[in-house]
Amino acid sequence: MTPGERIRQLRKEHGMTQEDLGNLLGIQKAAVNKYESGRVQNIKRATLIKLAEILETTPEDLIGWNSDMPRNAEPLGEYDMVSVPIIGRVAAGLSCIAENDIIGYENVMRAELTPNEQYAFLRVQGDSMYPIFIEGDLVLIRIQPSVDSGSYAVVTIDDADGVIKRVVYGKSFIELQSVNPMYAPRRFEGADVQRIRVFGLVKEIKRKF
Repeated sequence: MTPGERIRQLRKEHGMTQEDLGNLLGIQKAAVNKYESGRVQNIKRATLIKLAEILETTPEDLIGWNSDMPRNAEPLGEYDMVSVPIIGRVAAGLSCIAENDIIGYENVMRAELTPNEQYAFLRVQGDSMYPIFIEGDLVLIRIQPSVDSGSYAVVTIDDADGVIKRVVYGKSFIELQSVNPMYAPRRFEGADVQRIRVFGLVKEIKRKF
């Protein structure tokens, strides 16, 4: 069901005409007709929220996002874009994002994200992962507690803030590898592997010039 069809269905269930709905929204009947016919697809966020309130539903349900939205992504006015939080740091032991860690948001195509997962951007610091990851890059992370061997991930060591490394698993060790050859691999063996916590899998790099 398209967003327009959903709006029309709910309007009729509430016993309203297009003119009635337009009056409640403060817009013309013709505008409501455009919403329902699909001629206007990018409904303004404020209008979408008000429309959902009038029709006793949610903005996400109106435009079909309930089943395939990433858990912590914020829907934008454009149906194919979502806003993902940028976090300033990854603290040891955290598997979610604290509100005070969010320093901004970055837009992402909704099709690039897996439904019902949690994502964040982290800004690269330092040169240990150069030239793949350059200081200032925004790295998109899918938050998860484990990754496959050989993956790039954000990990924490003891109580330090999270870092981006290539994670390699052995029979009794975890090795964190840098891309820059100036930085030696760090291997944790035996009980020391418990010092490592995976925050999430690196999915994408966004670089701005």
